[in-house]
Amino acid sequence: MRDRGLAGWDALTLLRGLATGLVEAPGFVDLYAHSLHVLLAVAPWLPQAAGPLASPLRERTAQLLDGVHLSARSRRELGRVHYVLDNNRT
Repeated sequence: MRDRGLAGWDALTLLRGLATGLVEAPGFVDLYAHSLHVLLAVAPWLPQAAGPLASPLRERTAQLLDGVHLSARSRRELGRVHYVLDNNRT
């Protein structure tokens, strides 16, 4: 069922929260990678609307891809997030 109480959670607010909370804690990187991947898939306009948030998030995803042990799925999804952010720089 759809929770109508979540109507105030627009895509930019979700992106801001995910970008702020992206940490290297085991399990959480997988969750954040998947959430970011899905959010950018349903809102492809988001990198342009993110403004100054996009660049640090792009850098953070690159760091995670270089240094953290990720599952194959998380690496693939985080790689796509990085690709989308990198190709939509303003």
